[in-house]
Amino acid sequence: MYLLARNEEINRWLDEHPLVLGGGAAVIGLILAAYGVSALMTGKATDKWGRELQGGHAQFMGIIWLVFGAICLLFGGYKILVGLL
Repeated sequence: MYLLARNEEINRWLDEHPLVLGGGAAVIGLILAAYGVSALMTGKATDKWGRELQGGHAQFMGIIWLVFGAICLLFGGYKILVGLL
């Protein structure tokens, strides 16, 4: 992250091409939302160490994934809209 934060050329290019940034954020948002829906429907999820979560823990993880997926989708939609205008 430090490399991207300090690389002004990449930041300038992304500022000039907001559709790329918005599309990437939208894809990440769709993936997170799909994981969230899957966890809520099946009642099973995995954490970052590969342990399987069930019941309330899986539902909580699914809600977290849905919230962050929605945030990414909103940001992606905003950047795409800005890029089109």
